Amino acid sequence: MFLPQRDGFLAPDLEGKTEEEKTKIIFQKDKEEILKSDIVFMLLDGRVPDEGACIELGIAYANGKRCYGFKSDARSIEADMDLNPMIAGCFTEIFYDLDGENLIRSLEDYLEHNRL
Repeated sequence: MFLPQRDGFLAPDLEGKTEEEKTKIIFQKDKEEILKSDIVFMLLDGRVPDEGACIELGIAYANGKRCYGFKSDARSIEADMDLNPMIAGCFTEIFYDLDGENLIRSLEDYLEHNRL
């Protein structure tokens, strides 16, 4: 399992590099890890989804990865749509419940009848 914030680069790893070099290094590592994966999980909480996570989602979707979303807040609900259709359309399944316990139960129920 790859988490960019945990498994990516630390500031000292990129010391002395230009912004352009850092961007290329970070993007390449993240893209490689997505392409090695079978499944992508994206946390959708917040007013808008994280822009970096949206790019990761697009790369994963374009390469046939199964993508799952998890959402436990309602801050983005606007105009009767919870997510931008270009984001929502990438997901195999979105697990959404304001109650974290119910969110976990819905994932467990899904796993009883489906594979990730």
